[in-house]
Amino acid sequence: MGPSDIEGQSWTKKKRLDDGTVEGTAQWSGFLPIAPFIMDDATLSAKSTFLMIGIHENLKIPENARLNLFNLVGDADASATTLNTIQALENKIQPLRYFNRVSDVFKTSRERLPITLSGIPGCSVPRVKASNPGSFDEFASACEEFAAWPLIVRARGYHGGEYMLLLEDESQLDTIKDKSWIYNGIFLIEYVDCRNEQGLYQKSRVIMVDGVPYPRHSIFSDQWSIHAASRACLMAQDIELCRQEEKFLAYLRDGGMKEYGRVFSAIQERIGLDVFGIDFALVDGEMVIFEANACMNFLGQNYGEHGRYQYLEGYVKNLSRSIKKMLLNA
Repeated sequence: MGPSDIEGQSWTKKKRLDDGTVEGTAQWSGFLPIAPFIMDDATLSAKSTFLMIGIHENLKIPENARLNLFNLVGDADASATTLNTIQALENKIQPLRYFNRVSDVFKTSRERLPITLSGIPGCSVPRVKASNPGSFDEFASACEEFAAWPLIVRARGYHGGEYMLLLEDESQLDTIKDKSWIYNGIFLIEYVDCRNEQGLYQKSRVIMVDGVPYPRHSIFSDQWSIHAASRACLMAQDIELCRQEEKFLAYLRDGGMKEYGRVFSAIQERIGLDVFGIDFALVDGEMVIFEANACMNFLGQNYGEHGRYQYLEGYVKNLSRSIKKMLLNA
């Protein structure tokens, strides 16, 4: 693990002691969030050591050590420095098995993902362009050159819907000219209207573990930007939407994974990561993929008041078992 390159997502505390040791903590951003699961599992924790890049600078690895390496840094856009350090560590220790190789992580950057997955029958990825405008005029020009309205503007290196907005047309550019984050590295993303027959948005998540796809959740919302907190918008009030999620996940589990098996297999082959998530919507039978990377939460879940989302528990436990099996079989 290690810090983000993004200012404000880096060290919250860091100091060098007299003996040269560095102590500190780093803000977690863009990580595969399975460390707590490993630490809480007696078998896995007994066999694991966590290395924080930039903190454990004096780590000594014995020569000829037979180790497995699991890279938990998954944000190709915000953690290039840490990822390159991990790459050098891999070259140094030559692990027996290397989970989530850095070279594969870089395939999932927001701008590169549409290229990585291009041409796979049955799926598409909205177009993405990275931009680093230094002024409002440069920002407006980048949007004009992107030539896709509506378009999504998203800050580099942030997740969970932070610093992300939808512009319907060029007349709305002036409304965001004073937002400082648009001048610190952004992505322009093609907006694809994925509303279903109910007029709602539905974003589903599948987690790939050791080449096998596992359904995780499928959230409904009347807002285009859907994240874990979106459950509070509609699903917390409409139990029927919960039943629809439960039904859709059962469909994926019992037949949908096989129906879209070639798509998931092709995505796995192109990306190559051992553990990563895929967020998508089904539109006319085709998977519209919003993102695919190793930054997604999938082992933690708030089951809601009175166990409203308790039907998700089996999917979470299934993923926990699959992760543990993969690690113990390494």
